[in-house]
Amino acid sequence: MPEGPEVECVKKALQKLIGEKIKNIELTEHSQKYKKYKGKNNQFKYFKGKTIKKIVRYGKYFVWEFDTDKVILNHLGMTGMWYLSNKIEIKNATHPKLFIKTMSGIIAVFNDIRNFGQLRIFNNLSEIKEYPPIKNLGIDGLALPFPTELFIRKLNEKKYANKQIANVLLEQKLVAGIGNIYKSESLHLSKIDPRKTVKELSLEEKKRLAKAISQTLQKAVKSGGSSINTYRMPSGEEGRGQLWHQVYRKQYCANCNSKIKKIVQNKRTTYFCPKCQN
Repeated sequence: MPEGPEVECVKKALQKLIGEKIKNIELTEHSQKYKKYKGKNNQFKYFKGKTIKKIVRYGKYFVWEFDTDKVILNHLGMTGMWYLSNKIEIKNATHPKLFIKTMSGIIAVFNDIRNFGQLRIFNNLSEIKEYPPIKNLGIDGLALPFPTELFIRKLNEKKYANKQIANVLLEQKLVAGIGNIYKSESLHLSKIDPRKTVKELSLEEKKRLAKAISQTLQKAVKSGGSSINTYRMPSGEEGRGQLWHQVYRKQYCANCNSKIKKIVQNKRTTYFCPKCQN
């Protein structure tokens, strides 16, 4: 699943659509196989003639704002991707769900192989901000400067005390934008065993973790994201984040060359180095 840095990279690439006037937004024939899109073409046609004003990221969500009250909430899901082109056919879009065509000729295609993505219309931005997955988002992992004191205060909440830190980092109510990749990489950078419970972490470890989260996510954005499985930038190019991963899907630790351990925690995979993270 694209994580916060990948979503941020996609958002940045989509900024070329800002100021563009919509010729048409239409759901594809392929999308009509799925209940969540079936018969909803007219709802999206509302945006014909409207101008794209903003594309904003909230955690792993996008909000598309126009010169009208209605907005579109978009989540990439497991395999969702946007592709940009000046041609109707985009070779990377094997499972297109929606086309946005602008008056200037730019075409944006939302492609979603496994169909876990979301495209939902809300009446206004206020409705979006009250939508539970948005309203309950925690600290933006890409915030600069990263709010270390707030992170530690939230981490110290009683509900997290007996949970393993690797599982806690995936809770979007704590830090929004972290998934399996950057959870493993942040814990490795901060030299913390992913199996430790929060109450076992020292204050120094919590400070290191806050710094590691920020450094890891910022580095991922600068790298264009990590192209693991299906992720690509809207240009169709791969990100370069996977080139510097220290533990995620690695056999040996890039730091000490020890064999990487792979474990499953709460049905999610974690990679770590038993020597560096003890």
